[in-house]
Amino acid sequence: MGSTREQTEAAKAMDKAGPQFPLLHETPQFRAFVPDFYIGVYAVTNEQFARFLSETGPNAEQLQRWITWLDGIAAVTNNSGLYEPLKGFEAHPAINVTWFGAEAYCKWAGLRLSYEIEWEKAARGDDGRIFPWGNEWDPARLCWWGSHDQKEATVQVDAFPEGRSPYGIFQMAGNVEEWCADWYQRDIYKRYAGGNLANPRAGMGRVVRGGNCLRKNKLEFRCAMRRANTPSFTNILLTGIRCAANAALTGDRSKAID
Repeated sequence: MGSTREQTEAAKAMDKAGPQFPLLHETPQFRAFVPDFYIGVYAVTNEQFARFLSETGPNAEQLQRWITWLDGIAAVTNNSGLYEPLKGFEAHPAINVTWFGAEAYCKWAGLRLSYEIEWEKAARGDDGRIFPWGNEWDPARLCWWGSHDQKEATVQVDAFPEGRSPYGIFQMAGNVEEWCADWYQRDIYKRYAGGNLANPRAGMGRVVRGGNCLRKNKLEFRCAMRRANTPSFTNILLTGIRCAANAALTGDRSKAID
């Protein structure tokens, strides 16, 4: 987990114009045992999120709390309270979702958000790799600023299979940034390295991980890169959802696999 000082220096050299201040927040590097868990192979799609909205029927205030603005999803125009994905964007990831919207979706599906330690384990495996696919930057393995013509930012959640993590998980780097359950604390890895893996009870926003398709700096797509975002506002553009679950999954699994 995390990065060594040598790795953060290498990240600075990789992108001298990239964000430097968060790099200290991913040190020191440490090893930790992570109990078994499930995590989604794909991010939640517009089709799935539209179904969630249609079944839960949020009022205007609740809708604003869950998603900053609809993009890729539209309300059906007959005042039926139903939502549907835009044609051609059904399999694109849901975007502009707040932390509250991500949490609500996961609860509706009988799942939960991943914890930050789980997310990083799923992204980089147990060999400490820098990117989900390995230790070398490869712009052809993810959806980022340099991979599209800017007319269509996101791609389908099953695109870029060559960029999968060691566990076969798609797009842990690029396309959309993903909410984690945790509060963000700058120095939490210092506590984790000492063996106390208890989740933070407060912090400066919630954790987002993964980098999105509008980012230009290579260092932002490393598995160890950490960011904070205000739970109720997606000031980081293109925030989405990846669901997780305890190993002993219970409840209604139908929504999880549809």
